[in-house]
This record gives sequence, C-alpha cells and structure tokens, in this order.
Amino acid sequence: MRYLLLLTFSLFSFSTIASPFPDEPYISVTGSASLAIKADQVIIGFQPSVLNSSGEVAKKALDAKVTTLLSHLKQAGFSADSVESISQSTRPEYEYNKNKRSLVGVRVTHELSYRLTDISKVNSFIDALLKAKVESISALQYGLQTPDKWQSQVRQLAVLDSQQKALALAKLYDAKLGKVYSINYQYSNVQPVLMRAMAMESDALNIKPKNIMLTDHVETLFILKP
Repeated sequence: MRYLLLLTFSLFSFSTIASPFPDEPYISVTGSASLAIKADQVIIGFQPSVLNSSGEVAKKALDAKVTTLLSHLKQAGFSADSVESISQSTRPEYEYNKNKRSLVGVRVTHELSYRLTDISKVNSFIDALLKAKVESISALQYGLQTPDKWQSQVRQLAVLDSQQKALALAKLYDAKLGKVYSINYQYSNVQPVLMRAMAMESDALNIKPKNIMLTDHVETLFILKP
C-alpha cells in the first residue's frame, strides 16, 4: 500500500508541473537592440594631498590647499558647492635604501568628486585642477543623466526586433503568428565609460568622451496559427 501511494503521488506531482513550452506549434525568437548615446554627464574624482613630517601640519596645509582649489574652480566658472567630499586618509611614506626603511613623512589625502553636466567644460575643469596642483585625478566616469529613459527606448527596439523576426520566420514556413505565450527578460544596467586623464600639462589636455553603448535582449515565445 505504501508503494502504491508513493507512485500515485509521484505521478500526480509530475502532471501538475507546468511545462515552459506549449502543447501546440510555436516559435521562439530572441530580439536584440543596441543604441549609442552621447554622454551628457561626467563624474570627476580628484585627490589633493600634502606630505609633511608632521601629520597635523600636513592636514592644515591640505585644508588650505583645498580652499585654494575651490577658489580656482570658482574662478573657472564651476560651483564650489557641487564638490563632494568622499573621504580623507592619512598614511606614512617611507624610502628604502639598501633594504633599510626610513620615514619620509606623513601624507594626508582628501578624496573629492564633481558631477559635471556640461561635457564641453571637461577640459576647463581638469585645467583648473592642474592649476591648483592637484596630485591625482581618477578615471573620468562618463554616463547619462536619465539612463532609464534611454534604456526604455532600447527595450522597445528589442521587442520590435523580436516581433519582426517572428513574423519573418513564420512567413517563410507558411504559418501565421499567434499570441505571445511567454517572455523571458533580464534588465540590462547602463555601464559608465571610464577614461583616464593621463596628461599632466594643461596644453596637452584633449579629453573627448565616447558614446555610451546601450544594449538589450528579450526572449519571446509565440504561438503559431495553422
């Protein structure tokens, strides 16, 4: 009796599992689309720092350096209030001579960032940083101010591509396209474009952003009419 009940339950369980495919004729296609959008914002990270034998002196000198930096940015037409403070760090620096280590001093670094929405002013911003003698500039993160709006457009193009492919294939097989049976979709995140600002002389700066490439895919299963 126990074996009979187990077999009956197993058959019932398999019969209730929904199949991902219909019992009638169908066609499965993958719609894809890509769109190149010109970047309309850039996040610029920069790190002014000061090295001194005294950590306290280095911190005070760094504060003064940041104040001078904000003044340079303001003179160049950028809002000092838009500068975001990320973090501040302190670390010792050493020099090595014949496997002997000696303390050079303490370096205090202030990590800052700025979101620029006028791409044409990137060179002017970098130039202001160099005039303020900022030691390090991170990779420029080019992106979009409204990525969801553009991603929605790419998604619509991917859906249209799936419909056109299904219609064309059905026509080749002398069939008619029916209703949608299932849709498999995974959201694609917009990835920023990173560009390194390697030039250290203002006259050599010529930073041009690349386009942001958006892609999307959707898998759709259509029923075929006889």
